Amino acid sequence: MRVLPVVLIVVSTLLAGVGSLATPRTAAAAGPTVVYFPVTGHHVADSFLSTWRRLGGLATFGYPLTEAMTDPDTGLTVQYFERERFEYHPENAGTEWEVQFALLGSWLAEGRTEPAFVPIHANPPPAESPSRSYFAPTGHYLAYGFKSYWEKQGGLRIFGYPISEELSEVNVDTGQTYTVQYFERARFEYHPEYAGTRSEVLLGRLGAQRVARLGLDTAPAPRKEGVPDYDESLWAPPPPRSFDISVLMYHQVGDSASRYTIPLWRFEQQLDWLRDNGYHTVTISEVYDAVAGIRTLPSKPVAITFDDGYAAQWGAAQAMNARGMRGTFFILSGASPLADWQIRAMADAGHEIGSHSISHPDLTTLSDARLRSELVDSRARLQAVSGQPVDIFAYPYGAWNSRVASAVEAAGYRAAVHAWGGTWWSPDKWWIEPRIEIAGTLSL
Repeated sequence: MRVLPVVLIVVSTLLAGVGSLATPRTAAAAGPTVVYFPVTGHHVADSFLSTWRRLGGLATFGYPLTEAMTDPDTGLTVQYFERERFEYHPENAGTEWEVQFALLGSWLAEGRTEPAFVPIHANPPPAESPSRSYFAPTGHYLAYGFKSYWEKQGGLRIFGYPISEELSEVNVDTGQTYTVQYFERARFEYHPEYAGTRSEVLLGRLGAQRVARLGLDTAPAPRKEGVPDYDESLWAPPPPRSFDISVLMYHQVGDSASRYTIPLWRFEQQLDWLRDNGYHTVTISEVYDAVAGIRTLPSKPVAITFDDGYAAQWGAAQAMNARGMRGTFFILSGASPLADWQIRAMADAGHEIGSHSISHPDLTTLSDARLRSELVDSRARLQAVSGQPVDIFAYPYGAWNSRVASAVEAAGYRAAVHAWGGTWWSPDKWWIEPRIEIAGTLSL
């Protein structure tokens, strides 16, 4: 990426201790929205695919046994897997409950009257213990290995409540007898031959049993054109990248020119130069996306940043708006004279709002409690005012050390920028990526 050919004041950066900082937070690649499972010859598409992957995949749900279909009784779009039936609920679109699971355990246990299926009425309910729990809604206990598996693999959301006690039962697929327990959506089986491994508790193939009972068609479907075979590597995050980019740092906008103050007319002159020479403005979060490998920046990118949140930066934002440009404003949440409505309007116009702390202290000198407040409270305040996530932090005075950088990460920020340091952005500088100080006396 090209770097701006302008005369700049560049101050050397502090890079000692970079190796001790946390690794960058990268997002997973988008990946395909539909895949094919050649083992059973069926497709799985979103939203079923994303739910299947997020909540357990093969280990929890098994392979698809059918294509997605319309259930004739409910009108819902459903799909059968070895251990579950997925149901799409459009009325819950965009929520956790958009995809729900059928009560296959309840279906399979319907009408059973053995002692293990009779509810135990405990009044008052017994005290909870790490190894044993009582579920009043169904009147059954959950204990030891089954309890641990239930809690670790999804709990109520995936398996539902227990609807039996433990009992011995023959597995219809293998003919072997196992200790089992029924849940609303599952049947747990204890396999002592796999003790100490992930397979010590396995799930019954209730989806397969339901498919067989209904006589549904499980014949392989022809692969749709362009659909890849399922492989988790399809969603692997791309490798991070390093590159040159000019991230410009401004402060005050005023009448006279000085190191930290630039006249508005001169700032507008620089914006016009950037526009006329083919540069495209990007936000700091977009630059971090490019470092993480999840975004491609436009040709000749440049990032424009302002620190402190001076009142006159409103005029700078308007100048950028008029030219279709965007910047990142690092605001002091407790000291900026910008009105709340102005900060919200800047965010609504596409500018990114970042935090510069509450009061601009040297963070390296603060107690742990004060440091946390400057980071956490400023972020919360700016998010409430802007209505947008505040994910990037700029160190006051450019002062940082590994303790401060770790505190920034712990406060929930995605990344942080330095005050100086040049133009080379790379993953190993994720919490101190460089900027270029632009003096107000600079003339193009």
